[in-house]
Amino acid sequence: MEDREMSTIMTDVTVPSGHGRRTFLGFLLGAVPLASASAQAPMLYEQRLPDGTAFIRFINALAGEVSVKADFTPAFTQGAGDADRVGPYVPAQKVTDRPVEIEIAEGGKTGRATLQFKAGYNTVILRMKGEALDAVNIADSLEFNQTRARLAFYNLVSDCPAASLTLQGTNQAVFTAVDPYTTKARSVNPANAKVVAACGGQSAPVLDLGRLEAGGQYSVWLMAPAGAPITVLARDRIMPRR
Repeated sequence: MEDREMSTIMTDVTVPSGHGRRTFLGFLLGAVPLASASAQAPMLYEQRLPDGTAFIRFINALAGEVSVKADFTPAFTQGAGDADRVGPYVPAQKVTDRPVEIEIAEGGKTGRATLQFKAGYNTVILRMKGEALDAVNIADSLEFNQTRARLAFYNLVSDCPAASLTLQGTNQAVFTAVDPYTTKARSVNPANAKVVAACGGQSAPVLDLGRLEAGGQYSVWLMAPAGAPITVLARDRIMPRR
């Protein structure tokens, strides 16, 4: 699922806007390696986390608010607003290499899924599978870079075999051929940009990424909770220990 193409530089990509034209400078595209769990987020934790720690976050790709229960975390609710759909990574111990039961409730429906987690980063998608509520885990990664931002693109549309993300008003692709429930990620120079996610003949509304800051971790999520494609922008984060 990682994009391991050789690094490429796309420079001076011109993006039209309603007030003239502006330039999206120097998208530096490169592979993103997976860090070990014990080396992740060193500034968040004063003590080394045990080997085998999993970082787990939940993403709501359903139409409404979702209630979630699992044996490694207290019951919680994942909202359906754009700012609430993407949860933070939460460190969890003793969850790897064993089946974990997830219970889901949304809009009067209930569902159950059995997931496997690995040490490192895990992203759980709360979704519909046919007529049933379901969950699927994506093995994920983060990379911290003080000089560049990291941008990831996730395809959460089950019948979209090759999602893409392009710069608005151009044919410049940021990501192409992203399969359902997979992700690709790249390091990018700090810049402002607007992007469009698409699959087949359908496009989501234009998404303004705002200013991507050096050292920031950002993700764009293509989903269709009510049937039509939408995109959600999130700044990825790890929940500090309490």
